[in-house]
Amino acid sequence: MYGVFEQQVTVSPEDAKSFGEDLSRIVVDAVTEKKTPYLRLSNLGNTCSRQLWYSVNAAELAEKLPGHARIKFLIGHITEAVILFLAKLAGHTVERQQEEVNLYGVKGHIDGIIDGELVDVKSASPYSFRKFEDGLKPEVDAFGYLSQLGGYAHSLGKRTGAFLAVDKVLGTLALDKHELPEVDYEKKVNDAKEMLASNQPPPRAFSDEPEGKSGNRKLGTKCSYCDWKTVCWPGVQQYNYSRGPVFLTKVVRPPRVDKE
Repeated sequence: MYGVFEQQVTVSPEDAKSFGEDLSRIVVDAVTEKKTPYLRLSNLGNTCSRQLWYSVNAAELAEKLPGHARIKFLIGHITEAVILFLAKLAGHTVERQQEEVNLYGVKGHIDGIIDGELVDVKSASPYSFRKFEDGLKPEVDAFGYLSQLGGYAHSLGKRTGAFLAVDKVLGTLALDKHELPEVDYEKKVNDAKEMLASNQPPPRAFSDEPEGKSGNRKLGTKCSYCDWKTVCWPGVQQYNYSRGPVFLTKVVRPPRVDKE
């Protein structure tokens, strides 16, 4: 795919028009789409059932995403569309883009099939990109990407799948292939539906963590990115370090940084 920029490539009017329509749809959806919360394949693999329960049953309690965060996600979606287009230009067969799939009544959309292989495109920060470059492992898969990929694969009758990751800062690409484990997805879907039907959220999936040697405790990565962290952790306090915000659940020694 790097070679697309090193040789003369012909882009047909049909391909150019289709790509333009893809970009238009992505931008329009980002600024107009109002999503109805429900169980879908993209959240079935959520590593926190409590977050999934909130997302479906208490969507109105979510933190409002600031404009810059929405732009960040939009740029990520655009980048992923560009990567699929470059794969086509590089001579790969790209099929079934954004095709709807169904797993025991739970629907989702795959990014596409490249040269016969199920591929999920991920736009990642340099830190996250290294996880794909090294081969994403369950112990560092905080957002359940492997389970999500497995659900897509199972719905298609496949046992393998791959992440095509792009470092959104450096533009580096990595193809991370996986032999997916056997999972009873029918039970997984039924368990998720039963959990979501409950009047009360399930217990927290994660505990807080020590913040250095100060005696303070903080939210981990998964909880820090959760839109329901202030509901799940009442009284959590945000401190803005140079490395980014830290959310403290217990303050023994107040940090010498700005507090939100």
